[in-house]
Amino acid sequence: MPETRPTVSKDSKSTEGMVAVSETGSPLVFTLVCKNGMPVVVDSRPGSRTVFIEIAARVGSRDEPRGLAGMSHLLEHLLFKEGHAPTGKRNPAFSALRAVGSVINASTDFELTEYHADVPADRFAEAWDALVSLVTGTAFNEQDVERERRVVLQEVAMGKTDPLAIVAYSVLRRLFPDDPIGQPVIGFRRTLHRIRHEDLGHYYRRFYAPSNMFAVIVGDVDPEMAASHALETIGALPAGSGVHPPYSFPTPRPDRLYRFRTLVKQSYLIAGSLTGGENATDAVALDLLASVLGGSRSSRLHHRLVDEEALTDQVLAVNFSVSNTGAFGAGLAVDPRKTDRARTILLEELMRMAREPVSKDELETARTLLRGRLALEFETNEGIAGFRSQRMLRARPIGRDEFLAEADALAPEDLLRAAQRHWGESGPMEIQVLPARGIGKLIAAVKYLLFRRL
Repeated sequence: MPETRPTVSKDSKSTEGMVAVSETGSPLVFTLVCKNGMPVVVDSRPGSRTVFIEIAARVGSRDEPRGLAGMSHLLEHLLFKEGHAPTGKRNPAFSALRAVGSVINASTDFELTEYHADVPADRFAEAWDALVSLVTGTAFNEQDVERERRVVLQEVAMGKTDPLAIVAYSVLRRLFPDDPIGQPVIGFRRTLHRIRHEDLGHYYRRFYAPSNMFAVIVGDVDPEMAASHALETIGALPAGSGVHPPYSFPTPRPDRLYRFRTLVKQSYLIAGSLTGGENATDAVALDLLASVLGGSRSSRLHHRLVDEEALTDQVLAVNFSVSNTGAFGAGLAVDPRKTDRARTILLEELMRMAREPVSKDELETARTLLRGRLALEFETNEGIAGFRSQRMLRARPIGRDEFLAEADALAPEDLLRAAQRHWGESGPMEIQVLPARGIGKLIAAVKYLLFRRL
């Protein structure tokens, strides 16, 4: 059977081999599934002069064995890094990307590792070939592993200079003591030392397979050419292992209060709840609740904590999610002498959200803020690719119209039900980071020094 090559019709609305995505303001967005199962998104943006290309694997710190935390990030270094030291080994694919004027980077998260480059439009084919080679044609040896291990260990040491970062690691460990999500993405010194060359080789072969990967192409590129090139390169590779199965739900500890006294000068207060994550039905409702609570100067917490009582100059409210778990939280930094008053207001406003619906005006403001953030994200090829990538990772429609339609369909009662579900009965969880005093300050300093050695 002859290979089907994608072609774009004159009106750019129907394709052979690709599926057009209808999106307001974006007439040339297509999806394509290669024969090996790898999905590709091509978003043509004529006149933007550059092309942002991304290849991602559905793998992250949640996939790591308990004793080998940091493996995903270390593997990213091995694929991405170009050696500069006298004993460094040059990565030909990395060098080829640099040679065509690309800006290159990579990142590792809980569930995703991605490699990307922003390239001049007229060098797309060369840059794409190099990125495919970098991700799928890697060959690292034991010496490479040792070299990059040292680099990552330096990053770990740099990340332990902030007492708040240490608290963040401690909270995760205490919340999820028996799940990889309780470990930092970068790993620990002790676990990084345990990772062997053969561990990384097996991990790479298991997860870096086209059937467990996806790609995004955004920018000044002909969609037919881009799709054809994807089919001929990464689309022609063996499928490998299947698509990543759903993660098991991590079981948190039932504690409602996490209090730390450490080497800080202000009190840091956070209150909120664990959630069902990005794939939960109330994920967008929680996004809007975060805006109402603390996402703008007109938010409830800003009005009370900043405008009325001048307890702080900034508040924060976020809904952070991975696939099947997450955290909704709001908080602030405050003078230690005013901690109790700030905590009272924080808890009052959270519980009010679980007792009464938000007003229609508040909901419309939250929707406007959501649209504004998304509009800013779509100002750059990288921002567009980031949005498409996250939607692909979650197996959600990649168009922003569908995302915004979810927000537009919600009523104040939907936000009320989301708040009631997560903290209406049991009350919010709290994290308090307070200044250590007296002998407690000495103990905190010792803990800090010990942690830096872990």
